[in-house]
Amino acid sequence: MSDDQFPVPHNPNNSELPFGQPHYPKNQEQVQFTKQGAAPTNPPPSTIPKQQTGPLSIDPGALRGCLYRDTYLRLVNRTSFWFHPTYIDYFTTTGFKWDGYAWLPWRIDLDKIISFQCT
Repeated sequence: MSDDQFPVPHNPNNSELPFGQPHYPKNQEQVQFTKQGAAPTNPPPSTIPKQQTGPLSIDPGALRGCLYRDTYLRLVNRTSFWFHPTYIDYFTTTGFKWDGYAWLPWRIDLDKIISFQCT
């Protein structure tokens, strides 16, 4: 078969990209209001809570009490960060991660979380 027998994909935005422009937010306002909720407007607390001993798996019901609250997460790969959860289901939580300067949309599997502590 020759190339001229295949239809060209619909490409309304950019003829060089096969499926059009990537869909990135166009301005900061669209970034702040994602489908998971609004990003916090203030930075998290400057003090990091002490690690508490507890179960090695996270119960979605326990984390639900931290919805819309600054929460310090510790992960199985030994990283830790401030997180602002806006949605929790049986397997994942979605919200905003603090990168030291701004809140970024973030999703993480619950089985990656070792411990958490809400403020």
